[in-house]
Amino acid sequence: MKSNENLKKELNNAIDTSSIMLKWNQDYKGYFTIKPFLSQKKVFVRYYDSKNILKYTFAGINTSQIIQSIIERKLISRLDHAAYLGKEIEKAIIALKNKLNYVQDRELQLKDKVGSS
Repeated sequence: MKSNENLKKELNNAIDTSSIMLKWNQDYKGYFTIKPFLSQKKVFVRYYDSKNILKYTFAGINTSQIIQSIIERKLISRLDHAAYLGKEIEKAIIALKNKLNYVQDRELQLKDKVGSS
């Protein structure tokens, strides 16, 4: 059972990232706000430049397509910003498809349906 031995070795040698302190660094190119609109059945991603001026609004239901459109316009300078944005857009899409409340930068509450109190 060589594959079980390899798996055990891999798991034992995995890099534990749980103690890494996350720090926020603003992207000098600007920032994004993300909001799903149930009435439009799309997630809207607004891009603001470093002077807080709205420059673009992206709309869609596919994270990769939205991110690709953002990357093509060279609106992100940091890999961690791109990763964060992809994560948040995907959360918003999941919320939209499942009629859940979405708040950017907060954990998605899977039991928190829109309109439920």
